[in-house]
Amino acid sequence: MQEYDQSGKLAPKIFSFFLKKVGKGRPFILPTDVAKSSKLLFIDSGDVVDLLFAAPLINYFSRRYPDIRSMILVHDVDVEIVRGIMKIKKIITYERKQLRFYKADYLALIKKLRLERIDTVVVLTPRFSLERYLLAFASGAPIRIGFTHAFAFPFINCEIRLAESGYEGNKMVKLLRSIGLRPDEDWNLINLSEREVSHARQLIHFRKPEKEVLTVGLDPSRGKTKHFVIPEIIAYLANNLASRRKVKFLVLTNPWDEKLAQHFSITLKSEVIDLVPSNISEAVALLSQCDLFLSGNTNLFHFAAALQVPTIGLFTKYDGVRWVPDSAPHVKIFKGTRGEKLSLKSFFTNVEEVLSIKNKVTV
Repeated sequence: MQEYDQSGKLAPKIFSFFLKKVGKGRPFILPTDVAKSSKLLFIDSGDVVDLLFAAPLINYFSRRYPDIRSMILVHDVDVEIVRGIMKIKKIITYERKQLRFYKADYLALIKKLRLERIDTVVVLTPRFSLERYLLAFASGAPIRIGFTHAFAFPFINCEIRLAESGYEGNKMVKLLRSIGLRPDEDWNLINLSEREVSHARQLIHFRKPEKEVLTVGLDPSRGKTKHFVIPEIIAYLANNLASRRKVKFLVLTNPWDEKLAQHFSITLKSEVIDLVPSNISEAVALLSQCDLFLSGNTNLFHFAAALQVPTIGLFTKYDGVRWVPDSAPHVKIFKGTRGEKLSLKSFFTNVEEVLSIKNKVTV
């Protein structure tokens, strides 16, 4: 995916100028015309975490407006996680190479969307993506909802302006309110496929039948920002935890990195459960069965937070509040300062606090 900023990129300006000249618009009323849509298309951002954040929005429409045929355009590698966490009528997939507006496959994708006769499009990316915004416009949908940007119009004719502060995972509920709808009491529920969860539970139980032994998930992969906690720090804290508690480690990454997982596992001083997820959906199912999860600001960190897994987020000073889940007592953020020794006392305090939250919930 190519991302465009406001620093004088020529292509978005040319497309925007042209479309303003040829594009036709018609008035609509919010939220009435959205609720009356017969077909509603969501366009992904290319980031699996944005799918997690968008799941409550998509499931909301499925619950409240079952007559709407909701669809999603999604990267083919993310199909399984969409099926696992979303109630969606139709999934349209694309390969990464297709999402280039100068490709014949891109024109074929536009034709496919136009044949659907879509009433409303919601572009899920919080950033400007020319390819995705052009798809929204070219779909022919009279209502096109997305986040505000200097180049958004006329691709998007219902721009949602949000404050910069706040957790990224809360953007979709703000979008819902911005178009005049209210979240219901089931808004924050993320339900995985029962079949996959049951399978993950059996896989872990087979390798760790002892109830007193903690299953500790570890993710040594890179985080959501340019600065991230190195795997050696995660291993250091994990090994100190193993010196105090009976644990078995489960190494998970997204995207899956076999080389990293193997190298990281060698540094651990307790048994590593030998499970390799076949896709992101299976990785999330395994994650849901962890007693504790330890990682940086990664994709799986946010899945763990949403699934209410007791979680310790190892953040740097560059991982701001936009990446910190709010109203999540089962999540603790542990920050270190470069050049200073990590406080094991603070770390263990955080661990005991999140584990105690789980015990209160499960009693």
